[in-house]
Amino acid sequence: MKRIIPIFFLFLCVFLFTGCERNTLTKEEVKFKEEYESLNSKKTDSGKTYKPIFIEEKTGVQYKSPSEIVEILKTGTGIIYLGFPECPWCRTALPVLLDAMEEESYRNFYYLDAREIRDSKHLENGQVITDQEGTKEYQEMLSLLSSYLGPYEGLEDNTIKRIYFPTVIFIKEGVIKGVHIGTVDTQKDPYQSLTDKEEDQLEEIYENYIKQVNGSVCGRSGC
Repeated sequence: MKRIIPIFFLFLCVFLFTGCERNTLTKEEVKFKEEYESLNSKKTDSGKTYKPIFIEEKTGVQYKSPSEIVEILKTGTGIIYLGFPECPWCRTALPVLLDAMEEESYRNFYYLDAREIRDSKHLENGQVITDQEGTKEYQEMLSLLSSYLGPYEGLEDNTIKRIYFPTVIFIKEGVIKGVHIGTVDTQKDPYQSLTDKEEDQLEEIYENYIKQVNGSVCGRSGC
């Protein structure tokens, strides 16, 4: 009987430990996972199908406000991910980004859905018309990221910039080490999966930037 009791408590401890391990996701990690996975295989308004994605590992994601993102851009360190669950390009890029983070054991990950803070413009008779002004924080983001951003499409004015999604920013102590927008140039349809070659290409881009944030500039191909 004396031997049975310790064995029983050993199994109990193992059960409790593994049970706790399975439930160590933070509230933000659970929210992030649910927001993206809840759309898996559902139809878009245009009849397309949302790509299924599964977020298994701990991401370390932290939801940030626009003003907090501005402060991180000025002085912070980490990965800033600007995207949203319904964005097909984001649904392609996000799992690759998370794989790169897992490979590099990196978890300093900030998230903002910036759709509602952007401005909205259109071209009318050769004139740029502003339908909705961007917020103060959005204008600050445009200023801080200006050299990395492409022009606002359809306005025929390359001086007017816009943040498109996904935009992933790699920053160390307020110094931007890299910005990657979209996925890879060869992907034309965001509802189609990347080829193995394309996925490897995108993951290497992310890994190289993460290494710079970590203080190493070596990539998969060496130093």
